Amino acid sequence: MQGPLLFGSIVVIGLLLMTLMRRDSADQLGRLAKHSRRMSEKMHERTGDDSIFVTQRTDYLTRLLALAGMEAQYDKMKGYWIMSAIGMGVVMAIGFVVGGIPEMSPIGFFVGLPVGAAGFVFWLGEVAKRRQIKMTEQLPQVLETMVSALRAGSPVMEVFRVIADTGQDPIKSEFKRGLVSLQLGKPFRDVMLEMSTRIKAPDFKLLTQAIFISQDVGGNLAEVVATIAEAIRERFKLRDFLNALTSQGKATASFIGCLPYLITVGTYFLTPAYMTPFLNHPVARIVMIGLVCWELFGFWILRKMVTFEV
Repeated sequence: MQGPLLFGSIVVIGLLLMTLMRRDSADQLGRLAKHSRRMSEKMHERTGDDSIFVTQRTDYLTRLLALAGMEAQYDKMKGYWIMSAIGMGVVMAIGFVVGGIPEMSPIGFFVGLPVGAAGFVFWLGEVAKRRQIKMTEQLPQVLETMVSALRAGSPVMEVFRVIADTGQDPIKSEFKRGLVSLQLGKPFRDVMLEMSTRIKAPDFKLLTQAIFISQDVGGNLAEVVATIAEAIRERFKLRDFLNALTSQGKATASFIGCLPYLITVGTYFLTPAYMTPFLNHPVARIVMIGLVCWELFGFWILRKMVTFEV
């Protein structure tokens, strides 16, 4: 009898201990839930107070225009986007009519709509890419100005004002926009996060994280910024060195990519009777379109093989 009683008492004591431990865990989880609820309510109230700062568009076109520095022209660029899509559709439909196959004009119109829209987005992307490259090249000089201002004991708002006054476009406009946001009372972290979304440079994101860490744990921010500026300059030197080493490969890739088109055009102008029967055959036209697409894909692969990101 002693064995079963001892076993039963051990089981009961274990269940009681598990219940007590579970109650403690439940209490801790309850406190954490209440704390999270209170924090979310505070954030909700804060968002409601600062609603003037968050009523902004977040669609793809807005983000692309922000990178291109044309965010204020949203309505005009949206109209251009629609007109480019419709215009390309009309052009392709007219091309089929002129080419002697008017029954294909509706298909050409509907195919031209996404082609025109994609072409406009590609153009915006190229504008944004050139602007981002220019801002990345201007970043070391901006960081040196920031280091000088920080070592002189200037506050952050004064640093932004100095860069907005002495900097060069396009990065000057971004700091001027950040300065206006700070003057309107927007939190500094929110301003830096917004700038990091408009300046798609890894170095600027590194600068943003360095500033945040310096605010949280302290430290000499001027020395950190100076180190980042020096690292950027060394990276630019390495990039230029790699571009010099791969310049011959890029020239070879460009020549090989353009060679089939040059041979085809030269053959057509030298001996039109040799190329005309091939171009007039419907199956040959489809084959020609496939060959052009395949050649463009191969040219893209060649360019990627000799392009290095630093």
